[in-house]
Amino acid sequence: MNAKQLIAGLAILAAAGSALADAPYPPETPFVSTKSRADVQAEVAQAQKDGTLNQARSEYPTVAAASKPVTRAEVVSQISNTEPSVYNGN
Repeated sequence: MNAKQLIAGLAILAAAGSALADAPYPPETPFVSTKSRADVQAEVAQAQKDGTLNQARSEYPTVAAASKPVTRAEVVSQISNTEPSVYNGN
């Protein structure tokens, strides 16, 4: 009796799984480009000149440094001037 139930359960599971495999999600839509190859190449050349194009995948983007360092006293005064909240423990 248990073998029959096991086989019936596996058959139902297989049928349900194959029924869901018919339609891809998200629905596949054909890609339509709005730019020509020359436009894309011109954008790449401009990005290389600007330095905004990352050539290496392992390279992080360059971030500009802060204008001036903040002293500990300035940070403490900023914290004490904020309104009490859950985050600063007041």
